[in-house]
Amino acid sequence: MVSQVRSLFIESWSLYPFGLLLIGARIVSRRLLLGSFKKLQIDDWIMMFVAVTFTGVIVSVNQVSTNLSNYLPPGVAESFTPEEHANAVYGSKFVMVLEEFMLANTWLCKACLLILYHQMTLGLKQNKLVKIVGAYCVFGYILVQILYLAVWCRPFKQYWQVPVDNSQCASYYDHLITASVFNITSDLMMIYIPLPILIRARLPLKRKIILCGVFSLGFLVILCAILNRYYNFTAGFGSLIYLNWYVGEAATSVFVANVPHLWPLLSRIFALGAFNSLRRTTGNSNSGAPNSGSNANANNNSTNRWNKASAQRSSRRLGRSETQDGYLRTESEERIVRAGAKQGGTWPLPTTPASDERTLEMGPVEGKGLGYTATAAAGQGLDAEKAPNAGGGIVRTVQIRQYSSENV
Repeated sequence: MVSQVRSLFIESWSLYPFGLLLIGARIVSRRLLLGSFKKLQIDDWIMMFVAVTFTGVIVSVNQVSTNLSNYLPPGVAESFTPEEHANAVYGSKFVMVLEEFMLANTWLCKACLLILYHQMTLGLKQNKLVKIVGAYCVFGYILVQILYLAVWCRPFKQYWQVPVDNSQCASYYDHLITASVFNITSDLMMIYIPLPILIRARLPLKRKIILCGVFSLGFLVILCAILNRYYNFTAGFGSLIYLNWYVGEAATSVFVANVPHLWPLLSRIFALGAFNSLRRTTGNSNSGAPNSGSNANANNNSTNRWNKASAQRSSRRLGRSETQDGYLRTESEERIVRAGAKQGGTWPLPTTPASDERTLEMGPVEGKGLGYTATAAAGQGLDAEKAPNAGGGIVRTVQIRQYSSENV
């Protein structure tokens, strides 16, 4: 028993600073991406609160391991001394606190990922699936809490009564089964959201494999949740191994929820460059002939005439979305879209850093009052790309966003 307590203490307090380090690295990474701590988004603030719930899980686990509880073999509680009885009551209260911290930690990490998926799928049909999964998670959390606090154990004080009259107040079996069902099914649905998009995305194979690996880490959370419940149900009286898996599941959830946001920080530390940069060869003109000096000058003059109005539109439309969400523009959080995205979405062109950037404006699309604003570069390493519905014109495009002339 003493060895189990010591082993749990070492494991839990070793994973704790690692979890906090990931949360801190995520916040710093987001600060680098957004430019200011004031521009942090709601999921960043939620993750800061996850640091509190994660701390609660670690502290509660160690309190439960060092104290008795009301989960005891029949007849044992009746032989307790007053001191042992008080210790069992204290430990039973921390079991309940541990379960609350664990539920909060798990579902808040889900919320952070769903916010990320919402931003990734804006303009795509998968965005509806994100909302459905989000509603399912909210429903599951509320139902689990209602059953936990008002149904499974009545009267409520039996959660810390020693001995108990209702075995559910000590074993938590019905609660654990219910929570596991909603936890694992929601994780499976969340994994299904990004993977099909990534598989069909127009990305280089290496980048696609990396992104699929990052967004497949949810399987680790599911594995930890299954092992957690397995040892909950099979470990005998006095065994603490299930507490190790409480710590493992909580730490893995924190890890998975923060890894997708770390690229800006890693690229700054190791000078890796933008994850979404893609170097290509310079393209040609419409006719396939190289651009002459006069053609280049004409293009520059034409671009300059459009520059002011397009820049104003970009500052109102593009600039606002970039500073508000901070998800879709750079690093590992680039927006992933397929070829042939529906109207109102994002035209799937690679985002490529370049010198001498210019903002271009392409004309109306099929007379519907729609057009595109794009940031184009004249530097080296960019392909000439054809813009759909732009009269066959060629522009070298870095970013492109749709706008409505009604809002200009």
